[in-house]
Amino acid sequence: MIRILFLGETYRADAKSWIKGIELESASRLETMEIRRSKTRSGRIFNALIFFLEILKIRFRPSYDLVLAERTTSYGLFCLFVPAKLRIVAQQGITDAYPEEGFSGFYKRIIQCWVYKRVDLIHAWGHVMTYAMLNSGAAPYKILVLPKGINLELYKYSSHRASSNSAHTLIVTRSLYGLYRHEDILRAISLLARQGLKIKGLLVGEGPEKPKLIQLSKELGIEDQVTFTGVIANDRLPRLLNEAALYVAYPTTEGVSSSLFEAMAMGCFPIVSDLPANQAFLSQRKNGILVPVGDVAQLAEAIRFAVENPELVKHAILINKEYIDLHVDFAKNMRIIYKSYLDLLDKKSA
Repeated sequence: MIRILFLGETYRADAKSWIKGIELESASRLETMEIRRSKTRSGRIFNALIFFLEILKIRFRPSYDLVLAERTTSYGLFCLFVPAKLRIVAQQGITDAYPEEGFSGFYKRIIQCWVYKRVDLIHAWGHVMTYAMLNSGAAPYKILVLPKGINLELYKYSSHRASSNSAHTLIVTRSLYGLYRHEDILRAISLLARQGLKIKGLLVGEGPEKPKLIQLSKELGIEDQVTFTGVIANDRLPRLLNEAALYVAYPTTEGVSSSLFEAMAMGCFPIVSDLPANQAFLSQRKNGILVPVGDVAQLAEAIRFAVENPELVKHAILINKEYIDLHVDFAKNMRIIYKSYLDLLDKKSA
């Protein structure tokens, strides 16, 4: 039986999808290792050093057939010290050298470059990720461009919306971290309320910004319009998405978002940051709306436009459903991904 090690944060949805897909295709249980979490920078550095020592101990064990690593500038680096026939790394965002400025960006670019030259395969879940890879010296033949996809049996569009108020309901499924700018979304809801348009907001997930966001919703006088659902089990999320006509995601940076795909599959109209990663899947006011980051007034106007143009929304839903069915089927894509692993493994073993 094939022996596979996964290095990454196994609590993250993207990691869970990758692990699940490979386990289904390989019919084997993946071994996993990850750095213990810490709330402080010094704690994270200490835990990373301990993790590195644990990785070095692996060198005295039998070799793995495959080692999979998520994020090149951390687990991608660690995977180089694991005895394995094949090393595969996935870039997590549009670049893993983030933030791109300052000393942090400088040394992360060096690590990224070093890793890309030494691994056997590099995952780009979308074409927009390849630019950073190529700029970091990755050989084009090593890059596999294909999203993991989503479970289309679970995320299935229904023309019947669960609530009669769904046209005036938006959903946000990104974790409550500053990067995702939930504060701007709340301010847009407040601005629309002052203009006479009452929008209900469903904010899914947890994160350090939650207390601040709850307080802000009270200060803005929209606490009766906003629901903080907390963490939602994956099998319950489609039902919640079905209660909203609009999907809003407003991060400052973006890779290839499974959350966007899930919303598109469920028939939610996307209103998202105007970033290259989103431009790859959405055309302005055709199958979504792209909004400049940090512009609350334009975000509010985009929400209003979607509410007031139901025919455009209906047409967008059909476009998005067709795209998802063709390109983002989890079962089909993971089959292709795993076969590429085996083909490469056979070549290296020959």
